[in-house]
Amino acid sequence: MGHIINQRVLIELLLIDIRFKAALAQNQPDALKEKIMAQRNAAGLQQRNTIQATMTALDKRLAELEKLVVAAYEDKVKGAIPEAVCVQLLKRYEDERTDKLEQRTKLSAQLEAYQEDEQAADDWLTMIRDYSRLEELDRPTLLRLVKRIEVGERRVVNGHDECDIKIYYNFVGFVEL
Repeated sequence: MGHIINQRVLIELLLIDIRFKAALAQNQPDALKEKIMAQRNAAGLQQRNTIQATMTALDKRLAELEKLVVAAYEDKVKGAIPEAVCVQLLKRYEDERTDKLEQRTKLSAQLEAYQEDEQAADDWLTMIRDYSRLEELDRPTLLRLVKRIEVGERRVVNGHDECDIKIYYNFVGFVEL
């Protein structure tokens, strides 16, 4: 059995899916966006919050390290600590600072990617909501909305031919509800 589907059936399925998702985008945009974001990023909002909390902690520690460096210099100038101890402390603080800055850069990139995904989801929700009453699927509309369609292998279930169809939308990919 092949990965074949009747064109009229496929068009009708596309229309139903587009209308359904457009109606959701109009009536429950926050819930749909949350679902899209969760699918795009398995941990979703929780991971984003964790990244932001970690970055806040890193920023706090970086500020502390700056104060510690200043304090070490002041203690050395006052003669409260020997120069060798001061140099050792400064090296340790600088190593930690470098490590924290690298961590922060990586987390910042992750957060930026998440924000780009979120913007793409917002763009898609804005675009799709206009199609809740779509009657006919023409080529420009199809190209505007759909990135690709995957037709699974045909199988017989209870005497009927069935196959899985996945519609991948522009901006957000496959939206499973």
